[in-house]
Amino acid sequence: MVPYRIRRGRLEIALVTTSSGNGWILPKGWVDDDEHPRAAAIREAEEEAGLLGVLARQPLGRYRYVNDTGPRDVDVYLMRVTEVLEQWPEENRRRRRWMAFAEAAACLPREPRRMLRAAGNALGTGGR
Repeated sequence: MVPYRIRRGRLEIALVTTSSGNGWILPKGWVDDDEHPRAAAIREAEEEAGLLGVLARQPLGRYRYVNDTGPRDVDVYLMRVTEVLEQWPEENRRRRRWMAFAEAAACLPREPRRMLRAAGNALGTGGR
């Protein structure tokens, strides 16, 4: 998902570190059996990033992610963050950082960066 907030009139995006801690990613996760992708996105935002908020009804898009378990399709939702938790389930495995749009885009691989640009377009800011 693309978690965002407007702070001091500026769009900020929350990224989390990868599980190895060697890079920054958009929070994402797997859909559990009998779970709707939107519900999974809400759950993963809290677990991975300690963020609560309002999730868009429809995804911005989808990209394919490949890890050691194989390829997975990731539905990406826009999330307006309303609460930032001080503690969350994966805080000892992941760091969270708020970044300006351009800085966040520079940290992401091509497909997640494409989703971030779609978020900027949906918000009518073009990322500014």
